[in-house]
Amino acid sequence: MILICLIPLLWLFFSFGEVDAKLRICEPAKLESLDWEEFKWLYKQQDSTFSGDSVAHYVFIRINPDGSRETREVAALHQPWTDLLASEIDSFEVKRDSLIKRIHSPYRLKYTSTTRNKKQQLALQKKGFSKAFISFHNFGLAADGAIYRKGRYLKRGMIYDQYGYKAKEIGLYWGGDFVGFPDPGHIQAFLNSASLIQKYPEVALEYEPFKNAYERNYFKKVDIGKEELVEDSRDLLTALNKLRENKPCACSQAIPFPASASNLQLKPYTITVLANLQENYIFIQKGSYGYFYSTGRWKLD
Repeated sequence: MILICLIPLLWLFFSFGEVDAKLRICEPAKLESLDWEEFKWLYKQQDSTFSGDSVAHYVFIRINPDGSRETREVAALHQPWTDLLASEIDSFEVKRDSLIKRIHSPYRLKYTSTTRNKKQQLALQKKGFSKAFISFHNFGLAADGAIYRKGRYLKRGMIYDQYGYKAKEIGLYWGGDFVGFPDPGHIQAFLNSASLIQKYPEVALEYEPFKNAYERNYFKKVDIGKEELVEDSRDLLTALNKLRENKPCACSQAIPFPASASNLQLKPYTITVLANLQENYIFIQKGSYGYFYSTGRWKLD
């Protein structure tokens, strides 16, 4: 009787894991409407490497099903993360700095890396120094510590275990616990990116451009039976999918230049996103030009 009762529970457990591992694909679909908020997601869907440093503003153009045209200009895609996450950053910095006093002589703790910008993080990822395309460093919620003894930097040793223990004592998460890519000098404010997104869904916008890369890495490990190495990626993809399933998207394959877009004009230092809901296409600028895509909605495959 106990075994019979356990079978449905086990089935639910494994089924839940399979659902989490679903790919999210953009299925072609006609969009009857498109909220202005969705335009920034359409842009970020394609913006994995382009730097917005020289962008003065963004132009969103919507051609409605009845042919009417509306335009909206915005100076930024979102509020600064330092504003949204101010309380989290303050709390993390207090805890981070308190660790310096918790590492006693003859050892000394020094932080070698705290906040990074997007370019710095991608450069580290490309060189193999980080597995993450977006890091807690980008939000000011992580730090890398180096421990010295008599002026000599220690790459490893029991002192880092003590550092990790003390970090966890005050509510931080230690990189030495990372599976597959342990980083004993690293501390961060949240367990993983999924935890951050669950509390602050707005930050998912920064992860969206790298969805395909995270999917490739995750399913590559799953295919060779090493899914335990990418549990954080699984959790991240699950969190992103919950936010974006059934939301508007630009289908992955570019389409020919529509005749109705012949008057589209791009301006310097401006990023343009055009959604034509009458003819079911989206234009997303990349650099000095851009591409056209069919409209669609995100579905789990």
